[in-house]
Formats: sequence, C-alpha cells, structure tokens
Amino acid sequence: MRNLTLPKKERPAGLFLYCNTCKHHYSDHKKVKCKCRELVYKAIIHVPGTKNSRKCDVFGTGSFEEAVLQLGAFKKELKNNSYQNIPIKKEENIPARLIECFAYYMGYLNNIGVPMHKQKKRDKRYISKIDLLFEQYKNALEINGIDWKILKFTEVNDDMVGFVHDYFLETLKLANKTYNNNMALLSAFTTHVIMKFQLDYRNPFLGIPDRIVNPKTESVRENEFEKLLQLVNPENGVVWETVSTLKNPKKKMLYRPWLKSAYCFGLYTGGRSEDLVEAKWSDIILTEKGEFDTIKVVDNKIDKANSHRTSEKERFYKYFAITKELSELLVEMGYEKYKGTDKYIIAPEESVQRSHVAVLISKSFSHYYKQLNTGKQVSFKHLRKAFMTSALLEFGEASSALTNHATINMTNKHYHDKEVTREEAKQNFSVFKKKAN
Repeated sequence: MRNLTLPKKERPAGLFLYCNTCKHHYSDHKKVKCKCRELVYKAIIHVPGTKNSRKCDVFGTGSFEEAVLQLGAFKKELKNNSYQNIPIKKEENIPARLIECFAYYMGYLNNIGVPMHKQKKRDKRYISKIDLLFEQYKNALEINGIDWKILKFTEVNDDMVGFVHDYFLETLKLANKTYNNNMALLSAFTTHVIMKFQLDYRNPFLGIPDRIVNPKTESVRENEFEKLLQLVNPENGVVWETVSTLKNPKKKMLYRPWLKSAYCFGLYTGGRSEDLVEAKWSDIILTEKGEFDTIKVVDNKIDKANSHRTSEKERFYKYFAITKELSELLVEMGYEKYKGTDKYIIAPEESVQRSHVAVLISKSFSHYYKQLNTGKQVSFKHLRKAFMTSALLEFGEASSALTNHATINMTNKHYHDKEVTREEAKQNFSVFKKKAN
C-alpha cells in the first residue's frame, strides 16, 4: 500500500495519482476513494493541436517532489521530440579530437548510425584501406612530435598536412598515383566531418596539387603469355609469406588446376577479375541457331560506383563477345557438362567467396609472371590491356562493341599499348601502299 500525496494547490498541470487496480486517476489525494490504495504518480499530457490525443507516463517514485521533477523532464522530452511516439531528434556527441573523428568515420563507413536511405555497401578492402590510412596519418604526426592522442580535429593545419605529405613520399615512398589517392581520401574524410557536424573550420587538405601520373599501358605479349602458362604448376606455385604472429614465414600454395583456364578467360574476354569470377554458365547467350553469341555479366565497377543501389532489373551489364578462341576455351572448360546451370564458369567447385577467387587469380598471375624475369611490372589486369589493344588495332572506333567502353578515348588513354602498334607498323605499315604488279 502506498500513501502518496498530491496537494491540490501545488499540483503542476498534468500530474495525477493513478490507481492501477481501479484504473482511476485523481488530481488531489484527498479525493481518492478507492480502498486498494495501489497508487502511483502518473503524467497525462495533452498533445497540442489534437482533440483527445494524450501522452502518458508512470513514475516509480513515492516522493511528490521527485514526481514533479520527473514530470518536468517528461514534458521537455515530449516537446523536444514533437510529441512523437518514437525518437525523431537524436542528440549527437560532436567528436572533438582527431582520433574520435577517426572512430566516428570508421563507424560511418560500416553504416553504424546511418539512416537506411543513406547507407552504402562498401567493399571490406576499401574500409581496411581507410583504417590503414588513418594509422599512417597518426604515424606522420607522431614522428614529427605531434601527440595525436590529444590533438583536436580542428587543430590540424597546413604544417601537419606537410608532415603527412613528407611521410607518404619520403618514408613510405608511395607512387604518385597512390599518393594522390591517399590525399584525396583524407580530404574526403575531413570534409565529411566538417559538413556532418557543421564545424567552422577550413579543410587543410584542399588545394593539394596532384602529382603527375603517366598512365602505363604496357600489355602482356603473346610469347610471354605462352611461357607463363607453361610455368603454371604446383611446383612453381609455392610462395612464402611473412606473418607478424609467426616466427618463420608461412608456406602458401597459389596453384589451382583451373588457373590456366582463368587466365585464358581473362585474355579472351578482356574482363576484370571481379566480373569474370561471377560469370555463370547460364549467362552464356546463344543465337537462334543455338551457336555461341555473348556472355552477359554484371558490370561490377559501375555497380560499386552506385553503391549497389540498382535493382535486379536495372543493373548495369556488359557483354563479352564469344570469339572463336573463347568458344573453344568454353568447350574445354566443360560447357557440355555445365551449360544452362548456375555453376560458375571459373572454379565452379570452389566453396570460397567469389572475391577470394578473384584475389587468388590476381596474386597467382603476378607470382607466375615474376618467374619469367622480364623486368616488367605486369599483373592480371594487363591481359585486359592486351585484349583491348588488339581490338583497337583491328576494329578502330568500332572496338567499343568488344571493350564495353562508351568512347574510344578511354580505351586509347588507359589500355592501348602503343608499342604493340609500333611493332605492327614495322611489319605491315606503308605510307604509300605498294601496288601489286
């Protein structure tokens, strides 16, 4: 039994005594008639602009003074939230220190606290890259005597950006392209925090001039590719990796029995590894006569650029023309066995994620190519350049039907190996075509 008091003269508007058993409320404890005496303090607040809508709350205190304080807090909360049933105004703690902003941004990239319509699906490798970049940012400050643990976000100035600049170029010796990308990412991070929390602060990463990048369009040559395929075996596929938690290097096998087919698939389609590993046998389109036509795959580059917001019906696709050499490869890879199925064309029996298959293709290709000792820095993506160079030489502007580029300028700037064209010219080009006798 609870004997609660509610003085009529001192009672604030909206505060009542309420009996949980009788379901009656009273504005004065002297008017309480029920004998069960199961009373509590209860707030009943009218919602402005409505006729009968009310908001209620029961207070667990037995003190009239405490009930008055809780009523005041309840009214304030209702007013701040526009009398809504769910919170619509969230209090935000504005991070002050640089490391707090790092933590906030990593949460933002993982969609923590981000409204559903603003969420983006980001690659885990991209998020890890940002995390590493923040560690490099801290290292650059620390070696120059700046205590990043207590440094405020708005205290970062041009001198400190200069420390980061030197650290990237002198300590890490980053290539110009990587330097430009890192500076752009740090600028985007800083701008985001400024805009998010409406800070009166100018982004010191703005206006940093890009370092000159000369696009390398060197492709894989025919004799190199043939020699590389000969090297693809288990004996040559062993690599020793250094692991920070282990005393000795760890042995890793990069060889897989399907690697040769994967490399040829990349060469004959000109596709990126992330596109190729997603291709299924059911994606093969046939002509009316039942002959090979094209392979339809999702354009992952555009899909990622749109944060995977396209629907299944509206996704962007690219089409790989099935040439004679590609058709022969598909038959060799098991077309008759798998045709029409949802099995993947590359490594259909692998149970790991497709992203892991793509990484393995790239890593193994670089590993095997290094054993050719050409002195060139060549990776799996250079097969794409070989394909597009050949397509450009043979079909000119019409090669976009094979390259899936909107304009020939993209192919020419980033994928055309000029040396191949020069070699071709040495054999077949003549300013004045010689007439046959």
